Amino acid sequence: MNGKRDLWYDPLYRVVEKTEEIQFIEGHFKELFDRLKGINNLGIIPEVLEMAKYPKYEHHLGTVYQINCLLECMDKDMIPEVYHLPLKLSALFLHSGHLPFTYSTERALLLASSLGTDDRNNNAKNYVKKRIERVLQQANFDDKEREKHLEKLFSVENYKVLYRYFSCLIFLEKWKKIQEEYELKDEDKETIIRNLIDSKNDGYRYLELANKADFVQRDALYFGTVRLDISPKHLYGQGLLGHTSEIFSVDEKELIESNLDYLRERFYDSDRIRWVSRLYEKIVASLILSKNFKMEWVDKLDDSEFKRIITENNTPNKPANLSKNWIKRANDLFENGIHFSVVFELSDISFEKQKNVIDIEYKLLGKSESTRGLLVYPFEKGLLLDIEYLRKQRFPSHPNYWQFSVGVFQNDSQRRFIELINIIEQLSHYCSIIGVGDKKTSHIRNIREGICKQFSWTGSIRIDNKNVIEAISESIENIENGDAYEKGEFLSKFLKGLSSIETFYELWYNFENQFFWLSRIEGIVKEHKEDIEKSDIRKYFVEGMLSLPVRLLQFKTTEKYLDEIYKKLLEMIPNAESNEKKGYLFEALLLIDSIREKKGTFQFLINGMVVVDPTKPKDERDIHEFDVIELFINESDKAECWISACSIADDYEQKNREQLDKLARNIHRVYSDLRIRTRYIIPENKGHGVWKPKEEETGVGSWN
Repeated sequence: MNGKRDLWYDPLYRVVEKTEEIQFIEGHFKELFDRLKGINNLGIIPEVLEMAKYPKYEHHLGTVYQINCLLECMDKDMIPEVYHLPLKLSALFLHSGHLPFTYSTERALLLASSLGTDDRNNNAKNYVKKRIERVLQQANFDDKEREKHLEKLFSVENYKVLYRYFSCLIFLEKWKKIQEEYELKDEDKETIIRNLIDSKNDGYRYLELANKADFVQRDALYFGTVRLDISPKHLYGQGLLGHTSEIFSVDEKELIESNLDYLRERFYDSDRIRWVSRLYEKIVASLILSKNFKMEWVDKLDDSEFKRIITENNTPNKPANLSKNWIKRANDLFENGIHFSVVFELSDISFEKQKNVIDIEYKLLGKSESTRGLLVYPFEKGLLLDIEYLRKQRFPSHPNYWQFSVGVFQNDSQRRFIELINIIEQLSHYCSIIGVGDKKTSHIRNIREGICKQFSWTGSIRIDNKNVIEAISESIENIENGDAYEKGEFLSKFLKGLSSIETFYELWYNFENQFFWLSRIEGIVKEHKEDIEKSDIRKYFVEGMLSLPVRLLQFKTTEKYLDEIYKKLLEMIPNAESNEKKGYLFEALLLIDSIREKKGTFQFLINGMVVVDPTKPKDERDIHEFDVIELFINESDKAECWISACSIADDYEQKNREQLDKLARNIHRVYSDLRIRTRYIIPENKGHGVWKPKEEETGVGSWN
């Protein structure tokens, strides 16, 4: 080296000196780093948010700077001198393996590698596997460790580390020249590879910390949020990495993590970025599986070059000869010609551990394994699923289950309710029915709220069924105060009837429901009967019961308990102290009756949808409440929606007709395939004390 100082201006750190290692590596392998200058650090995100645009090369240099700061600040006993150069070289090659549009293309490559049933005919998988196995061999992992690395990658659990393996491969190709320059030993090569891909390795942890310290501060800068400016001396204190002291170290790390959580919620995981990313991945995965796709395109090209191939179907010298259909889809996506909107999101839903995100997507769609089934369905069905492993598994979790997030999006110009309700049917077996811990709502409530927002002409709603829950809870209390049951016995027998159903576990997989809902109620009934009156255990039971899969409540072993609740509600209505209370009891009566009546092959009920106008003053925002909405798949595999206005008033038609018509017309506008029926539910003859619900047609037009 000639010793000449080389400085560069960095938007985050101001003026920074390029070290001798940087000058040597970038000088001899210039093409690697020129390519990083054309790859955006935030991948596909700048296609959605322009302000997020800055090159991967900038982050690359920032990470190297952070590693050098770490080595300067760290106690010499913590990282022996012999590991300093390997760590610096690891940082220099860390980002070299990124593909165009970074994580999105890397996930697309793994998605393409994991489709179909015959690995021999999957060129993408053969390509990835061959490269990964070479790296694993050089790292001297045993067979079990190698298999674990491959499994986590091809399950798409660890897709964000795929680039590290490709970086290792690039490093191995350059090893001889680096070894000669720095007089390195073969064990240094293994150290560098493990720094890059072995999460159990100290060097890997240091790289992770330096990498995160740079991109969190840099992303915050480019997103225009609160700017972080953390001193390396404070960040890389001994307390952070396993020893004591350094007063600032733990706090600075928490500051980085807190800002990372904010960036995820505000930007990385925003609805639009999620669906654009997932749709891009499916388009690119399909193109990768095309016979004319060349893998060198992902290895050698930057963002703009790759974008030209997948949207314009040409390379600098000749046509790419890829599928015109998929090229058009890619172009539409980049040109903002496709629009998906979120319907609902389930933040932590458990599936069997042996299932990965691809297996779950197949299952929710009702599709068997195929080469392109998971890639085509958003364009055929107008639906898009976003399934991810949870970063942190929330306690408690069943040992045989793993928690995922599930987002359901619909194409704004291709909405079909039958496709949505088919997904809900598959999900319902796995959904929580009550909120647990930090969760304010259950999965079922999230689904109901998502559907209601699609139905609402304002786009805003709230669910208010607390009065109905109280009415049913009171009916159970009255049943247990009678001669047939002791306190808590009705609940106990109802739960026993549920769990004795042969297909119970096929219809209801969710561990939380069993652990928190069923077990809590059983425990109080058996051990603390005196607490039943003091607690809201009956309301807790009713809230869960109304969210169970309807089929579970229609078995003979459970239906008889619904019959008892129905009869008790009928008895209670005439004796209620006010018309308002009678109205709530009558609405509860209709809801129980709707659960008892089997319709089609799948039913989903919504009670207490309130259309809200957020532009009005707080006390005027509630526009109208809709008592019971029944959604079901009929015997002809068509989706139906029955909207019931439940009323004990004499002027029920005048009060409800206009609103029913407005809701029905809006639902038809959004979901033209949905068969809609509106009806009044009134007492059969309240003047003679006959409160049994009677159905009357509204005269409001029905569709389909």
